[in-house]
Amino acid sequence: MADSNGPKLVISLWVMTSVSFLFMNLRFFCKGVYTRQLRVDDAVLLLSWFLTLIYTALITVSAKYGMGKRHDDLDMSTFVLMYKFLFLGEFFTLLAIPASKTSFAITLLRIATKKWQKAFIWFVIVTLNIVYWVCAILLLVQCQPIAKNWDKDMPGSCWNSSYQDNYSIFAGAYSALLDFVLATFPCVIIWNLQMNKKEKIGVTVAMSLGCLAGITASVKTSYLPGVGNFKDLTYDLADLLIWSMAEVAVTIMAASIPFFRVLLRYVTSSYVRSKPQPHSYRLESYGGGRRSVKEIVTLGGQDDDLSERSILRDPQNGALGGHGAIVKSSEIRVEFNQRRA
Repeated sequence: MADSNGPKLVISLWVMTSVSFLFMNLRFFCKGVYTRQLRVDDAVLLLSWFLTLIYTALITVSAKYGMGKRHDDLDMSTFVLMYKFLFLGEFFTLLAIPASKTSFAITLLRIATKKWQKAFIWFVIVTLNIVYWVCAILLLVQCQPIAKNWDKDMPGSCWNSSYQDNYSIFAGAYSALLDFVLATFPCVIIWNLQMNKKEKIGVTVAMSLGCLAGITASVKTSYLPGVGNFKDLTYDLADLLIWSMAEVAVTIMAASIPFFRVLLRYVTSSYVRSKPQPHSYRLESYGGGRRSVKEIVTLGGQDDDLSERSILRDPQNGALGGHGAIVKSSEIRVEFNQRRA
């Protein structure tokens, strides 16, 4: 049996596509249960997943025509089709990468409390999309006509491939850098909010998993300088294609995990919440006329997951107090008049 990376390539892409789909839908379920509405960041995340689905389908077809095989084992009659679907697949993954990271950045925008934070996040969104859209366009227009990208025997011309290679390395490195920057932003934003310290740490860690996307982006980028030196391009390229998919899949999963905390807290504390809670208070007699008693309390036995639920909501609806502050308090006000004999 001929040695081939094709099966590994196809299985890896479809597993990551399926797992990221599961994570994304769990995110939608959590938001649907606790907020009953999906927002722009969810739509952008869904778009990024559909782009990865197209990428996976196109690379699967490319593998059918020989991608992943040793060059000596290729059927030259399908050589052009193999490269055609490869190039089209790469184009879609270059659009999926910024879309997935944009979704997470939009989520951060909703909880950012300061103008400079919002301005920086917008800078990340705009520059990241520009860098990757330019990279995707350059991939296709490096040859004229475009079909010469996959059919080298076609009349036409191509730029020196080093231009596209160097720009791709820059785009990958920039993406990895921004992943790590965005991963640290939840700590900057959330740490000063009025939350229980334990919950603050939990939410910050959950929302900082974008560092995993930065790691995958770094690994993917490390392959790029050596592409031109691959001894067997169609065979060796499989790992790069897998890591390209991993960058998007990990980003989708990292953007979904923070929303699982509310569901986890709901499930693990269901027993506690089902127990009767003390809601009655004994009021001692007061002398004098009309009096008012105000007390800030937290009802005993209840888990405080309101702070986490607030992150899922829209700040315009008051979940963040209009200024990004997350506060939990219960207020009891008692007013009475003493009846004179």
